[in-house]
Amino acid sequence: MTDTNLHAGPYDANRPTLTAIIAGTIVALGLMVLFTLLGLAIGVASLEAIGQGLGFGAALYIVVTQIISLAAGGFAAARFMSPADTSVAALAGAAVWALTTLTVAFGGVNAGTSAISSSTTLVAQTAQTAADTVEAVAPDDISLPDIAEIAGSISMADLPPELQQVLEDAGVTPSQLRAETREAFRNVISEQEMKRARSLLTSTLSDIVEQPLSFREEIDRMLDQLLEGENAVINEEDLSEAKNTLQRRLGITDTETQQIVDEVQSSFDSAVETLRQTASDLQNRFAAVVNDIQSAVSSAALWLFIASLLGLAAAAGAGLFGRQE
Repeated sequence: MTDTNLHAGPYDANRPTLTAIIAGTIVALGLMVLFTLLGLAIGVASLEAIGQGLGFGAALYIVVTQIISLAAGGFAAARFMSPADTSVAALAGAAVWALTTLTVAFGGVNAGTSAISSSTTLVAQTAQTAADTVEAVAPDDISLPDIAEIAGSISMADLPPELQQVLEDAGVTPSQLRAETREAFRNVISEQEMKRARSLLTSTLSDIVEQPLSFREEIDRMLDQLLEGENAVINEEDLSEAKNTLQRRLGITDTETQQIVDEVQSSFDSAVETLRQTASDLQNRFAAVVNDIQSAVSSAALWLFIASLLGLAAAAGAGLFGRQE
């Protein structure tokens, strides 16, 4: 069998070589990097604010440059090939598109104008922004109500008139009432209980950072652990002890002291309810942020899909246009 017989025939002559496809891919990747540098220079290749996702200018830039890059790669592949029919040339261009896409996705090529690189960057920025938002807001807006401080802010004017008169007759001034009430409640909460409360708060905030949309549920769970049951930081036994201490220091009856304790308890419950409402408001804010991010990612993904799809068409069409007769 002669050498002519070995290399003749439509199959071998029309078959696109791997070398041609690789060469076309290199051309496409080179142009992507080139356009990335140009885009950075003129300020359109970077992603805009996370709440906006891809701006129209950046999206249009990605679409146009991807079409140009892949069309050039498909054309180059076709020119490197032996003469081929139309279908083979188009498939060679499509192969350039596929290899370029996989190279960008798995080869670590920093082609910033490619669809895969841009979408990956957007998702990474989205996750980091959500975490930073929670860490920035939660420590300032979430803190456990301190019943001792609440007791220390009690106002004599908030007490029943009869009790006010009793306290005045006993020589108890408003400042003395606040000081004695604060000390009575501070003494019934041990350092160990406060340490447990702070540890639970820290753990809850860590969980919230990982799952922002569970904000309200996590805060409710924490408060239930701290305020309910026999292991609560403030339980009936603590309230009874505070009442006894306050009664002894102020020299008033059990019923009168209970009224003061009830006022402190009411203020504490209001502070807890305010905390629950704050958690609910923050969860709504985070939900709104997540919705905005999802909308931005969806919009960006649509543009990036269009860019990739048009890039495929451009590569196949350029391969067809560049085929050798």
